[in-house]
Amino acid sequence: MDFTLTPEIEDIRMRIRDFVAEHVIPLECHPGNFDHHGMISEAALAGLRIKAKAEGLWALQTPTEHGGAGVGFVGMAACYEEMARSPFGPVVFNSAPPDDGNMMLLEKVLPTAELKDIWLQPIIDGKVRSAFAMTEPMPGGGSDPSAMLTTAVRKGDVWVVHGRKWFITGAEGAKHVVLVARTSNDQRKGLTAFLYNADQPGAHIERRIPIMGPEEHGGHCEIVYDGLEIPDENRLLEVGDGLKITQIRLGPARLTHCMRWLGMAKRALEIAGEYVRERQSFGAS
Repeated sequence: MDFTLTPEIEDIRMRIRDFVAEHVIPLECHPGNFDHHGMISEAALAGLRIKAKAEGLWALQTPTEHGGAGVGFVGMAACYEEMARSPFGPVVFNSAPPDDGNMMLLEKVLPTAELKDIWLQPIIDGKVRSAFAMTEPMPGGGSDPSAMLTTAVRKGDVWVVHGRKWFITGAEGAKHVVLVARTSNDQRKGLTAFLYNADQPGAHIERRIPIMGPEEHGGHCEIVYDGLEIPDENRLLEVGDGLKITQIRLGPARLTHCMRWLGMAKRALEIAGEYVRERQSFGAS
């Protein structure tokens, strides 16, 4: 298998590397550029996003017709590694989780241009953030989605949701949320996915769960559903296709997360190497 990058992808990769080195990494030296959770502050982020978009380094994972770069999976792997040389990097280019994975999912499964304009385009444009609500506390669905306990019961043209999700990345401040809930007891077709606006009644954030940072914007939250009503028109694919939605959403995420971690790890080794070369101990270098 040939993993040689095309000249176009190599050009984007190097431009991202230069952008991160020139504009992003220097911000790490000043505490004022961090928010309370160890991520880049909104004030510092805004200017960088304008620059990244102006240089055509925006939403690499989305098609060009929607305003992204459309680089494909190989291109994403190479470019995500360069972005993540700084923890601030991915969000600058609008290629950070969970938004990047949600963009890829919605681009694939929303059936009409009208729905994409409503739910997808604002995320691509950086006007709103999103979340993917799947994981639940014990004994609910964690790594095994088939154990999901959150339910969506159909009443006419509306689905009524009750349950609890937690460790939902980016939930605080997200506007568009993808929700996976149980709609039957069928082992293979028991889950269904929906879209809802975070400001709808019947859903609230119980808490923001502390983790070892830095955190993505919006943290990792616990969400309680107590009668959230979702119109059937906001259902993704067919009733019972919720597991398919999770596979479409999470498959590429395994690639993107790994490449971001690889970029961070490489830079960490470079920093450690520089320190080892300069370190003095017991009178010797």
